[in-house]
Amino acid sequence: MSGSDDLAPRPHGTGVAFVTGAAGFLGGAVAAAWVRAGWKVAGFDTAPGWAGGCAHWITGEVHRDALTRAAGEIGAPEVMFHAAGGSSVGASVADPDGDFARTVLSVRETLAFLKAEAPDARLIYPSSAAVYGAASSESLAEMAPLKPISPYGQHKVEAELTIFSAVAAFGLHAVVLRFFSLYGPGLRKQLLWDLARRLATQPAQLELSGTGQETRDFLFVDDAVRLVGLAAGADAAPSPLILNGGRGEAISVRRAAETLARALGAKTSIGFSGESRAGDPAALVADVSEARAHGFSPQVRFEEGAQRFARWFAALPA
Repeated sequence: MSGSDDLAPRPHGTGVAFVTGAAGFLGGAVAAAWVRAGWKVAGFDTAPGWAGGCAHWITGEVHRDALTRAAGEIGAPEVMFHAAGGSSVGASVADPDGDFARTVLSVRETLAFLKAEAPDARLIYPSSAAVYGAASSESLAEMAPLKPISPYGQHKVEAELTIFSAVAAFGLHAVVLRFFSLYGPGLRKQLLWDLARRLATQPAQLELSGTGQETRDFLFVDDAVRLVGLAAGADAAPSPLILNGGRGEAISVRRAAETLARALGAKTSIGFSGESRAGDPAALVADVSEARAHGFSPQVRFEEGAQRFARWFAALPA
């Protein structure tokens, strides 16, 4: 988990931060890091029970009334990390209407709150590389066309456009971070989690979907928190600011799977079916030149991150 020095210096003012989706993987990491850095944090999530040192916690869907109530108790936020919303391509395909409500409608509620109660706050929105769609083998810059191929990606595009409209119409301040393949201890979904669970049974052979040549840009959670911290402190940046969140390194799914298997000490032979799942692009790799120009320097290479994920997974209760 990230230490307090992973966050940019506290901006001027009260040091109040709001985090929606604060019980989730990235939202929880950001909330915990801000608490350690001395912020007064209000956390919001549909999952009850996890407060993570937050000064205020509300369980339920994101709604402007709940946000307003928190502002009345601990003060209006100086920065808001809105991590609530749809979280996977598969879930969006199974329930596109629900994914729309979780992603787009929650952004509308957040913007309505900020316009009324905290117009000077900086909104940081974790979007996704899924907005780029079925990309080529070339790395993607922020100005690349947006061509989502899943409801998840389409709803992220709609959320971004809603934010951009609010910035233009009401003078709000926003940073959109298009994260690529986030991973790390605590993530209980997606490739590494699913693979680790299957490898735990020590099978002689294991078949995954796709060809294995699909490429992804894996970003460790500590580095993602660093990028959020940079966004929180980017006072001189234009609004809206759009930054890719990745390492800029293409890693094949085969390499990722075999690296994790070695980290877990598994002797399993890994193969691929050749059939891809709906909504999964062949390549998603970031051009991170813009993020680097704003001071971002990812620290954790994939092999190290996979080792840290493997140690966390091995320590979980059986």
